[in-house]
Amino acid sequence: MVSLKYVFCGLSAACLISTTSFAQILPSPTTESRAAASEAESLRLALQTNLPAWLHEYDVPSAAIAYIENGKLAWTMASGEANKNTPATPETLYNIASMTKPLVAETVTRLAASGHFSLNDSMAQIWIDPDIQDDPRHIALTPTIALTHRTGFPNWRFETDNILTFKHDPDSQFGYSGEGLQYVARYIERKMGEPLETLVAENIFGPAGMTETTFTDKDWLDGRIAISQAKDGTRAYAPRREKWNAADDVWSSVSDYARFMIFVMDNPVNEQSPSEYWLPEHNLKSQICGEGRVSPELCPNALGFSAGWSIYDTSDNLIVFHGGGDVGERTMGLFNPITKQGAVIFTNGANGQKIVRDVIKTLLPDPSFGAFMTMQAGG
Repeated sequence: MVSLKYVFCGLSAACLISTTSFAQILPSPTTESRAAASEAESLRLALQTNLPAWLHEYDVPSAAIAYIENGKLAWTMASGEANKNTPATPETLYNIASMTKPLVAETVTRLAASGHFSLNDSMAQIWIDPDIQDDPRHIALTPTIALTHRTGFPNWRFETDNILTFKHDPDSQFGYSGEGLQYVARYIERKMGEPLETLVAENIFGPAGMTETTFTDKDWLDGRIAISQAKDGTRAYAPRREKWNAADDVWSSVSDYARFMIFVMDNPVNEQSPSEYWLPEHNLKSQICGEGRVSPELCPNALGFSAGWSIYDTSDNLIVFHGGGDVGERTMGLFNPITKQGAVIFTNGANGQKIVRDVIKTLLPDPSFGAFMTMQAGG
C-alpha cells in the first residue's frame, strides 16, 4: 500500500473486461523512482484484480482510473462496459458532472492572477443577473464569494421556481451552488469579451495539453461516451449540451483530467507554498464530524473550499479534490499539491461512489479521508 503521507491528499453486471495503458514514469530511473514505479505497478495490479468484482457487486457498468505519481501520469486503466457490448477503455469519455467546476474556477483564478480583475471585485460592475437586479445584495457578489460557495444562491434556480434569488445574504454562510459558478462564468465572459469555452481553452485546455474534454457537443464524442445507469437500472446518455454549463455536464477522459490536475500542481498562481495557498478561509469540518459521520478521532483539521476546489486537511495529508454526481454518474479527482500525487476515478453508475471509495482506499489510504469517503458512499 502507498501511505497517503507519501501520496496526497463533493461536499453538499458489467462484462468485466479490463484495459490498461501506461505512461513512462521517469526516463532515467533512480533507486527511488524505481521503487515508486514498482509500488505504482503493484497498485495497478491490485485494482486490475479487484475492480471487476467491485463493479459486479455494486452494479456499476464501468470505471476508468488514472493514477499520478510524482507529478506524472503513471498509468490509466478501465474495466466494465461503457455501453452494451462495448468495453470501457482509458479513452472512454465520461460525463464528469460537478468536476466541471474546477475547470471554470481555475480559469477565473488564473485570469485574476494575470491582472485582468481582482477576485474581490464586485461583479456588479460587469454582470448582474436580471432576476436579482432589484436586490441590492447583488453588489456584494465577488468571484471569491462565488468560488467558495457563499453567494447565498440555491444550487439551481429551478429550486426557486426558475427565478434566481438569495436564500441568505452573500458571504454569510456556505451553500453549495452551481448557480454561483454560472454567475462568475457570465462575469468573466463579459469582462474578457470572449466565450467561456474560449477562455477555458486558452487558460487551461491548451496549456495543460487537454484534447479530450468539452463543455458542448462535438462530433468526436460519437461512439466514445459511457452511457449512464440510474439506480433503477435504466441506461441513458447524459446531456450533450449545445450551450455550456459552468458547473455540470462536461465530457472528459481520465487521462485528460489527470493532465489538468498535473497542470494545476505544476503551475501555481502565486509564490505561496501549497500549505498556505490551499487553505480554506472558512472551516466546515463541523458539518461532517460527529456520531454516524466522521468520528471525532478521525475528524480532519480543516474542510472547506479554496479557489473552487474542496480541501481536506489531515495531520498527514493535504487533499485537494472535487467530486461529481448526477443521475447515473459518480466521479472524483484528487491530488496532494505537496507530494504531487493523485488519482482520477470516473464511473457511469448511480452506485459509483462505492467504487470511488474502494479505489481511493486502495491507492491513497488515509484513515480520516477514508472515513469521509465511506460517509459519502453511504457506508
